[in-house]
Amino acid sequence: MDTKILEQLEEAFSEEVVLVGDDLGSLEEMVIKKMRLLGQGLLQRLVSRSTNGYKASSMACECGGSMRFVSHRQRNIHTIFGWITIRRHYYHCPECGTSFVPYDQASGLGSEHISPALAKACCLLAVDDSYAQSSGKIEAFTGQKVSANIIERVVHQVGSVASAQQVQHLEGFFNCKKIPESSSGPERLYIAIDGTTAHEIDGWHEVKVGSIYWESQRFERDRRYVGRFDNSETFGWHLWLEACRCGYREAKEVIYLGDGAAWVRRATFIIDWFHASEHVWDCGKLLFGEGTKTTERWVKTPRIL
Repeated sequence: MDTKILEQLEEAFSEEVVLVGDDLGSLEEMVIKKMRLLGQGLLQRLVSRSTNGYKASSMACECGGSMRFVSHRQRNIHTIFGWITIRRHYYHCPECGTSFVPYDQASGLGSEHISPALAKACCLLAVDDSYAQSSGKIEAFTGQKVSANIIERVVHQVGSVASAQQVQHLEGFFNCKKIPESSSGPERLYIAIDGTTAHEIDGWHEVKVGSIYWESQRFERDRRYVGRFDNSETFGWHLWLEACRCGYREAKEVIYLGDGAAWVRRATFIIDWFHASEHVWDCGKLLFGEGTKTTERWVKTPRIL
């Protein structure tokens, strides 16, 4: 890191440093706030210098006509550092009425006024937490206030794009029969599969989910997920394609973990302990009666399943 820049920053923050004193926590908070302001300012300057989507005075339109550059259109974008304003080139086709902003497409900007980095943070947090909890954590981690409603819309948009890409990949495989290349070569590949239900506008639907994971030579675990509102066959193809990308065909051993349902029985199959234990209780009740001491003792006796 440039020492001169650090010296200039230290001098610029000297008054605040004196006020904070030797309190490391307060000093850290002060530096974080200053870095956010600097990041916001730098990001604004960089996007202001860019061409921001300029292609030419005109470009071909899908209708066969010509899209013409009309003007610059400003758009306020919420980033990890704060709000910035971007002037983008706006094109319009007078023949079909189609409008196009190349910068938005190239930068991955959706309908929400959120930058890709902030949208990624929202989606990562929303995987494990509610939208309201994710909103609170975003503010705590980045200092940016993003409402639960906006996070929900962003997650749905990103999920829709990911789902459409999965469909395109599957259709592409059916058309050309080209198996995806593997990004890894694990000795043993684990595939855990199960089904659950999720409530949609029109009621409850079954969701099939899969987790593909393996360990590297350094014993570091890597993982991929697949989730679809599909029938067993279609979901199986999606899972197989993703497994191929994870080294399914190169792995010396493939282990499937599931609840024993017929649609998930493949390769070396292992029933997970939770579902297996449920069957042990059912068996004990049939053998010795429900609610008896004998049943409880028989079920809790260690055994190899």
